[in-house]
Amino acid sequence: MKKVTLPFIFTLLIGLVFHTSGHSQSVPSFTGHAATDFLTTPGYIHFNDFVYDVGLPAAAPAGTVSGWDMQTAFFFYDPVSDRLYVGVDFAGIFGDADGDGNPSNTSSWLSSLLGTDNSDLGNTEGFVLAFDNGNDGNFDVYIGVSRIEEISEFGIYVYTSDEEESPEFFPVSSTGSVLLHTEKHNAQTPDLEFVVENISDYVDNVCGVDFTIFAGSYDDGPIGEDYMNGRLEICTLPIELVEFNSLKNGRRVQLNWTTATENNNAYFEIQHATDVDSNFKSIGTVNGSGTTLSPTSYTFFHDTPVKGNNYYRIKQVDLNGVEWLSWVVTIHHPGSGDGRTIDVFPNPNIGEFMIGLPDITAEVEALIHIIDTKGAVVSETMTTLNRNSMTHPIDVKGLPKGVYHVSLTLMTGHIYNKSFVIR
Repeated sequence: MKKVTLPFIFTLLIGLVFHTSGHSQSVPSFTGHAATDFLTTPGYIHFNDFVYDVGLPAAAPAGTVSGWDMQTAFFFYDPVSDRLYVGVDFAGIFGDADGDGNPSNTSSWLSSLLGTDNSDLGNTEGFVLAFDNGNDGNFDVYIGVSRIEEISEFGIYVYTSDEEESPEFFPVSSTGSVLLHTEKHNAQTPDLEFVVENISDYVDNVCGVDFTIFAGSYDDGPIGEDYMNGRLEICTLPIELVEFNSLKNGRRVQLNWTTATENNNAYFEIQHATDVDSNFKSIGTVNGSGTTLSPTSYTFFHDTPVKGNNYYRIKQVDLNGVEWLSWVVTIHHPGSGDGRTIDVFPNPNIGEFMIGLPDITAEVEALIHIIDTKGAVVSETMTTLNRNSMTHPIDVKGLPKGVYHVSLTLMTGHIYNKSFVIR
C-alpha cells in the first residue's frame, strides 16, 4: 500500500487542567467522544496533530476524511489508582479507513483500487501508543494491537525495540490490563478511549517520557497512515492552584485565586463565557509571580458581566509559552439593583469608569452626555445597548478634576442621571 511516512511531528502541550487541594477532581467518563470527555475533566493533557494529513487517492470522493486521521491525543493520570486514561480524537470515525461512515464497510471506490476497509481493527489494521522509557530513542512499552492481530489482543507489550515506528507484530506476550471503552466504533462512539491500569509498572516516569502514536493498515490500498508524538510531563505543574472563586461586587464580578507555588509563571489570562459549553473569551490578564514557593493571592474584576449565569476560568501561561487551564467557576448575576436607576463605578475616578445600566430588555439606541456643574455638555456619545447589558464603559480622561453628571437617554424616552467625581 501507499504509505505516508511523517517525521515525528512536534506537538504543543496546551491543555493541562490541574488538580489541587482546593478543588475536587474526577476522572474522565468515556462516551466515545474524546474531546468532550477530557475537556470537562480537571487534570487532562492534550497534544494536537495536523488534521487531514493522511494521504488519500484521487478516486476518493471530495471531502473524504480517513478514520486514521488523528487530530488530538488526550491523557489523564490518576495518581490514586495509578491509572492512565487515554483518548484519541479522530477527524473521522476510528478505523473507518475510507471515510464512508462505516468502519466495517469497504466503499466501491476503495474496492476498485484493490483496497479493503477491515472491521474493528481486524486483519492488518493496527493502533499503537508506544513509550520510550529512558528517552533513549528506543520504545519499550507498546499499548494497543499490532497489524497482524485482532482487537481482542489490545493490550500492553513490554520490550525494547530498535525500530523507529510501530512494529508489525509484538514478539512478546501481552501483560497488564487495558480497558477499552468499546471495541466497535461508529458515529455514536467515533473515538478510541481506553484505561491503562497500574501504569507506573510499565512507564518509568509519567512526569517526563517520550511517546509516539500510530494508526493505520496495509490492506486499505493507497490510503495513508498517521503518526504523532510528544512528551508526557503529566505531573509537572507550573502552579499549584489552591483556590479559585467568584463573588458579586456591586455590578461587577470579583474573581479571587491563590497559588501555593509558581514555577516560571508569566501571566494569567482570565476568560469568560455566558454558557459553559460556549467558547470562552479573554477579558483581561494579570501578571504572574515568576517562580515562588510562597502563597500568592490574585484578584480580578469583571466590569461587564451579563445578567444571568457567568462562567469564568483562568488560563495560566508560563515563560516558555506553555498553557494550563483552571476549572470553571460560575456566578449568577441578578442585574442592576432595582432595575430603574444607573450607577457609576468607581466613583471617584480619573475619567475612566463604568455606568451601571437599568434593565435593558431589548436592543436600544442610547445617548450619553457628560455634563459639568455649569450645565455644559463636555462629552456626547451615541451607542447601542444590547439586551441584558448591565454596564457600559466611559472614557473622558483629560477632563479637569471636579463634579460631573452622566445623563443616559434611551431612545424609548427614558432618561437617567448620576453624579460622579473626577479627581
